[in-house]
Amino acid sequence: MSAISTPSVDKIKILVVDDQPVNIQIIHQMLNADYQIFMATSGAQAISLCQSNPPDLILLDVVMPELDGVATCRLLKQQPELAHIPVIFVTGMQSQEEEVVCWEAGGADFVLKPVNAVTLKHRIKTQVKLLQQARLLQQLGAESNC
Repeated sequence: MSAISTPSVDKIKILVVDDQPVNIQIIHQMLNADYQIFMATSGAQAISLCQSNPPDLILLDVVMPELDGVATCRLLKQQPELAHIPVIFVTGMQSQEEEVVCWEAGGADFVLKPVNAVTLKHRIKTQVKLLQQARLLQQLGAESNC
């Protein structure tokens, strides 16, 4: 994965996927202090990056050329080694139909464009807490099986 920020062992890795680099930069500025941010500018690139170095969380634009965010999410969720990664969709559309499509594709949440920094940070924190709890349960389960 190509990192925009200085890697930190302790920081949660977030992959930001958007075909518009300016949108990635905006999100990078919002999150860089707390998270290790990686980027992809297409769905295909995102899948490739996830396979080589899985992130902890994905922020995924819905509307992209070729492989859109919904199709990208579906492909990620079909791969057992990547299916657990929470996907937060980033979208400019506000229809109920699109919400349903995002949920059905396996999305964990979504935020609307223009992205509100406070909302985005809260939604990420929620997913990170869930991720940490799942990891703890998995660890406790593994320890009890020893």
